Amino acid sequence: LFTFEIILEVGSDVVIESLNDLVEALEEGEFSQVESQIKDLVLTEDKLEPYLFWEKGSYTRNCIAHNNEFELLLLCWEPGQKTAVHCHNGQECWIKVVNGEFEEVMYTLDDNDFPKLQLKQTFSETQITSMKNPELFHSLENISSERAITLHLYHKPITECRYVNVKTGEMQLAEMDYYSVNGRLND
Repeated sequence: LFTFEIILEVGSDVVIESLNDLVEALEEGEFSQVESQIKDLVLTEDKLEPYLFWEKGSYTRNCIAHNNEFELLLLCWEPGQKTAVHCHNGQECWIKVVNGEFEEVMYTLDDNDFPKLQLKQTFSETQITSMKNPELFHSLENISSERAITLHLYHKPITECRYVNVKTGEMQLAEMDYYSVNGRLND
């Protein structure tokens, strides 16, 4: 499970039943409550509509909320879209599938910074995967035949990450950006 290193006040009665509840809990630093309730949170496409943006050429990274302590993104995937093999710049993260089916492949790097397969798994609606080890790299692919949606929470916002360039096989650095923020397309 994804764990945050923040102490929660004893007796907290935060109940997370919607995306708004989730954002409020994150903004208030109630990360333990998020962790304990996120698997039961039901998110439907109609409730996520303001953040749903699709692109034929690549999956989209749509920022729902962020501050110095977290980043909550909704990723929208066309069939077959896939990330590069990448890291999270040392940040913990978890991913919840809203709809669709995904293959995740996790890697470590060998002495030459070449990815070495560690684990391959599939996960689908309502399932959660996480990355806590800063040494891990991974890739995600929408393996369903329709559009798919994933919700991503990063312990701290990720402004850049290392990835494997598929053309050269070399490790490179990418600056991260959003396709949309708060339901508005970026220029």
